[in-house]
Amino acid sequence: MKYLLITLVLLIASFNYAQEKNDWKFSAQIQLRSELDGRDFNDESYALTFASMRSRFAVQKSFDNSLDFMLQIQDSRVFGQENSTLANSYNLDLHQAFVRLKNPLDLPVSIQAGRFQVAYGTERFFGAVGWHYVGRAFNGVRASFDLGNFTDVFALSLREPTGYISNPTSSLYPEIFLRETSSSIYGFWSSTNLSESQKLDFFGYHEIDRRVTVGGDYVLSQSTLGLNHIGTFGAFSNIVEAAYQFGNRGANDVSAYLISLQGSYKYDVFKFGVGGDILSGSSSDDLANFKENSFSVLYGTNHKFYGYMDYFINVPANTRNLGLNNFYLMFDWMPTGSKFSTSLMIHQLSSNQESALGNSAFGQEIDLTVFYRFIKGTTVTFGTSLFLPGDLMKEFFTTPTGTVRDDMSFWSYIMLTTNI
Repeated sequence: MKYLLITLVLLIASFNYAQEKNDWKFSAQIQLRSELDGRDFNDESYALTFASMRSRFAVQKSFDNSLDFMLQIQDSRVFGQENSTLANSYNLDLHQAFVRLKNPLDLPVSIQAGRFQVAYGTERFFGAVGWHYVGRAFNGVRASFDLGNFTDVFALSLREPTGYISNPTSSLYPEIFLRETSSSIYGFWSSTNLSESQKLDFFGYHEIDRRVTVGGDYVLSQSTLGLNHIGTFGAFSNIVEAAYQFGNRGANDVSAYLISLQGSYKYDVFKFGVGGDILSGSSSDDLANFKENSFSVLYGTNHKFYGYMDYFINVPANTRNLGLNNFYLMFDWMPTGSKFSTSLMIHQLSSNQESALGNSAFGQEIDLTVFYRFIKGTTVTFGTSLFLPGDLMKEFFTTPTGTVRDDMSFWSYIMLTTNI
């Protein structure tokens, strides 16, 4: 605690000095959300309530336009976790802390190292998950090249099982290290502006979990190649995203794909759209023949895409490897000069492959969101959602005793986000 107090004192002193020098940047955010959770498809059970809070404070500075420094501390909590008003949750953490070297040796590249957010394109494949009360950040290094287009090359560390050894003694080392067992991501993301209103991204990344199965295979060694196109043509706009995934998950060969299409039309203060996402899945025959065709999207901001009730934020686990077909309609109302705006989305959700019982319909989800921009930097958001379960969702939510939960589920929240 004393180190936190010292840090805060230094930050305040730096802030006062910055007011004179005007070369430091400070920012802060508080996000509060209260949720009413009735997502269990059982009208007889009581709805759960949750309240969460995310608090961030960041300081940034650029030195001679050659080095950028950024430090962001964060406290994330769900109310009531302490179970006592005299208890303390040790939630303070570094959300981001990095340095960026710009044009070293006069080369057209910048190198970022430390802990940082990774968000590209629509955030379908890599996203910061700003909705979550923690949010996502990676540890690693990233090189950014500006050669007519913009290209990032990155190496990210996910898991390192061996702790840091400061004093090497014989007891800390086994007779022999058999193999590396860490987990990492290596990849690139390249973005090109085709015109003032069109952008094309091409990307690829390799995920590797170096632990081994009983058969001697890596737990995971798979690659993803993809592209997306975002364009605006007058009142019309489109988003096209596609990716292919290949490699191995244990002893299983991976061959999976994702296709996403969205088109929208803006008329006055209204915007209408239609879209569809197809994430391939695996049949029982595929798995029996050591083939895995389930597309994996573990690092995207999935809350944005597959229904706000978050039944499908961990694909393929949430679909039990069956994949996901998501077809939707969207309607936005954004009145000129008003502090209010409204968004409505209607999803038709099904699996890409049938279950062993022959079911494929997850159901329909309806998401209504109302935004109130109270003042600059502060928004109040209200959302409510309903889910009408199909046969596959009823199958998934059947209890171990055989009780079928088949009622309509609901979820609602109110959120306050303040940025300064």
